[in-house]
Amino acid sequence: MKKSQTGFTLIEIMIAVVVVAILATIAFSSYKDQIEKTRRADGKALLTRMSQQLERCYTKYGRYNNANCSVVNGAAQTSEDGYYTVTPAGIAATTYTLTAVPQGPQTSDKTCGNLSLNQAGQQSYSGTGTSNQCW
Repeated sequence: MKKSQTGFTLIEIMIAVVVVAILATIAFSSYKDQIEKTRRADGKALLTRMSQQLERCYTKYGRYNNANCSVVNGAAQTSEDGYYTVTPAGIAATTYTLTAVPQGPQTSDKTCGNLSLNQAGQQSYSGTGTSNQCW
């Protein structure tokens, strides 16, 4: 009588391991991109909040750089989750530009880099991505 053997050969196992490794690499890259995108929302929220505070100041005092405003030159603010910091500089009577600088693990975000917002609502970024990716 002839006995049949069952199981996997070494080649079959190696092929399966390679396929799993390729899929894991693709999945991890997508996961990392999604995490960076989610953290960008933290910076955009801070910029929007500070912009709203400056607009309230302008409405109340007729200028963005009034001493009674909650956003003043040099007074840094950190986003809620700590991924971005904005240190206002160059807030003038009728203009301002706020720039959110990535902090901690978000500094690896080369797609968008720094996020900026001005009094006209113009949004910009310093990275290699597109406006749709960053804003």
